[in-house]
Amino acid sequence: MPTRGYVWATYLSDDGNSYALKVDADYAAMPERGWIWPAPPGWPVYPRGWIPRKVTGLDASGHVREALVATVTADLWTGVATTFTINASDEAAHTCTVLKRLAERFGSRPH
Repeated sequence: MPTRGYVWATYLSDDGNSYALKVDADYAAMPERGWIWPAPPGWPVYPRGWIPRKVTGLDASGHVREALVATVTADLWTGVATTFTINASDEAAHTCTVLKRLAERFGSRPH
């Protein structure tokens, strides 16, 4: 996995537009999430208030975890990959089993 930190990666929205979105460098390097990075210089930033698509899953301890998915063709979104890895606060990698997929939402988050 790459050095810890964040990178600007490309997110392809459902309306066909490409945006730069700042994501954890480790997650950007996981092909099943579909990220292309680095995002091209000057690329429009994913709009504030919009919510990107993600999958939710459970780790071995039963904790609910989430993973952003960059494109609808990514293995995590299509179901080709049924697990994803997260880096927990204990600095260990945890494998999570996908439970559901949450489509992106445009506009503000409800209060």
